[in-house]
Amino acid sequence: MVCAFESLFMQIEPSLKLLRWDWQGPMDRPAFEQAFEQLLECSSKYHVRKWLADVSRIPLVGTDEQAWLSETWLPRFVPLQVRTIALVLPVSLHNQLVVESLLTDGRRQVRADIQFFSDVPAALDWLTTSADTLVQQLEQEWQEAMRKPGAVRQGRC
Repeated sequence: MVCAFESLFMQIEPSLKLLRWDWQGPMDRPAFEQAFEQLLECSSKYHVRKWLADVSRIPLVGTDEQAWLSETWLPRFVPLQVRTIALVLPVSLHNQLVVESLLTDGRRQVRADIQFFSDVPAALDWLTTSADTLVQQLEQEWQEAMRKPGAVRQGRC
């Protein structure tokens, strides 16, 4: 299932307990916070244990958003039991530093195996331990949803 909230697109694969998310446009601060709340809600609802976070195109994260992520959002993420995170790194050096800072803050609390990738296929391969057929199905579902806006469920997951 692929769903969207503002500029945040999410794909949930319950059999793998996997949540894939990708940022595809700008957001104001309230929408930014609501989108990250959606990630918490979907992760909890579907008992997600694996994340594929494609933050390569995330807009510049300001100091207020960074502080909110560290101080408010991260403590709520910790109890979710997400144990495997594949991060597709941001193109922006600024956002790379934001990700590093958030990971440094979270390392004390989050017990997850985190790996960095430059592309989604490699990240999916790592998360699914090379389940080729399932990876192809997930990628096909994602690509179809991105081509056909009507195929993407809007709002809550």
